[in-house]
Amino acid sequence: MNYVRIGKKALNLDSVSYAEAQIWQDEMTVKVYFAGSANNTPLVFGENDAKELWKYLEYVAEKPVG
Repeated sequence: MNYVRIGKKALNLDSVSYAEAQIWQDEMTVKVYFAGSANNTPLVFGENDAKELWKYLEYVAEKPVG
């Protein structure tokens, strides 16, 4: 299992099916959707937690081989 701690939350990256960043001027939110969730309501991170999580996801995301 791959966990990342963001603020007061610990997130299991193995259960994440999709993450979406929304950026307005200087404000940012990240919606995280989980695999197997019945209603698939996203977990929303705001402000500093969103920036920290998105920076980490970009770091660990698989980059295409060019």
